[in-house]
Amino acid sequence: MTTATPLPKLHPFPEVAKRLGIPLRTLRERSWARQFDHVRIGRERYLTDDQLTALIKAYTVTSESASTRADDLAKTAERVGRRAPRQRRAAA
Repeated sequence: MTTATPLPKLHPFPEVAKRLGIPLRTLRERSWARQFDHVRIGRERYLTDDQLTALIKAYTVTSESASTRADDLAKTAERVGRRAPRQRRAAA
């Protein structure tokens, strides 16, 4: 006798969009563009728990360390400093 594997819980797109606070249209367009894995049954689309977790992880923005940010600010200040003399000549 074989045991049936349990089916994953399916989350419909309208529910996912509401929970994530994004427009349903955005979620659908990204699924049409195949930007993330999802389940399609007929015309309806769903996400499993694992797919929902992967979607959130893919769009998670991580913070940078303070030293990296300081380096980026220093490079920007240097670029602005090099650009300033040219702008003064154009204004004169």
